[in-house]
Amino acid sequence: LDLGCGYGFLCYMLQFLSNERTITGVDYDQEKIDVARHGYLKSDQLNFYCADVTTFPLSLYDCIVISDVLHYLPADVQETLLERCLDALNPGGMLIVREGNADLKKRHKGTELTEFFSVKLLKFNKSTNGLNFLSGETINRIAARKGLSVEISDDAKYTSNVIFVIRKR
Repeated sequence: LDLGCGYGFLCYMLQFLSNERTITGVDYDQEKIDVARHGYLKSDQLNFYCADVTTFPLSLYDCIVISDVLHYLPADVQETLLERCLDALNPGGMLIVREGNADLKKRHKGTELTEFFSVKLLKFNKSTNGLNFLSGETINRIAARKGLSVEISDDAKYTSNVIFVIRKR
């Protein structure tokens, strides 16, 4: 499940890597979903839905991806969505979150600048709320409360964009 899939690039890549996957992409931007649905190489294993990721009905998944989405949501909604996703993981499943980590203060200025360009200047992404970047500490707290492990991949030099991999045992 890719929540906030945009044009579906990640969904298509995952489809190309294995025909044994069923992949669902969800985004609230109808134009992006229309583009994703009409990809020339789209298989029947790939489905796209225009919906609010915070209310999209979840079933059980081996993997859920939330990439560059959470900061568009209010803080309380972010936590609720993360908890819903963690509850929707199969045993051994993982939630992969790519997000600007507000704890990385100096590098976070770079992330805020890229979002300014993306939302305000270029209007590539749409935002009805202000931007609310969460902290890595928040993700760790939510995962710990559910007894889950967190791995962090931090390869960025100029931004606070970090990948959190939360695993369900």
